[in-house]
Amino acid sequence: MTHVTEDDLDDLEFDTLRTGDHISAARRLTELAESVSGGVSRANVLLRAGEQWQHAGDHARAAELYRRAMEDGGETYGDPRAYLADALFELGRGDEARALVDQIRADKPRDPEVYRAVAEVLYAQGDATGAHEWATSGADVVLELRDRAVGTGMGGGPDEAPAPDADTLTPGLDDVALGPVSWIMCGARSRGWRR
Repeated sequence: MTHVTEDDLDDLEFDTLRTGDHISAARRLTELAESVSGGVSRANVLLRAGEQWQHAGDHARAAELYRRAMEDGGETYGDPRAYLADALFELGRGDEARALVDQIRADKPRDPEVYRAVAEVLYAQGDATGAHEWATSGADVVLELRDRAVGTGMGGGPDEAPAPDADTLTPGLDDVALGPVSWIMCGARSRGWRR
């Protein structure tokens, strides 16, 4: 087993941005997925490998790895179905891609990254209306998370806001103050930022 951290994966991807050798990165990540242990999930490595294959123009391999990430079920950033939909669109399988987008919508994700990814995929396909709807829904999720954290939304009043040192997954005031800005800027997981 190979111990891999998010920093290791980020370093590999930053090197790839410098060299442009997406095929080597995709191969390395695919190999790592078979032996990963420790800081990252196998599904996360598979998803990143799929992205590198997609950057290299091999959409069929990318789709295969996205499917494997979905089957693995481990923790990933975003939703592998959004990335699979992108690969399927590139392969001319638009009906399958749209079915995945519909599945994601039906699940009502709470992760803004999912909305950003789907909006970007739809925009790339010339669906400006769909992209706008997904981006708007994603912004609504960010605002709802912010409101919960500052105690003005569904999360209750200020007395119910988590203490700064609380062991919680709820975003703190510092996190949500940047939430809408970082989401709009596409964050570290943005395909646009990484290309």
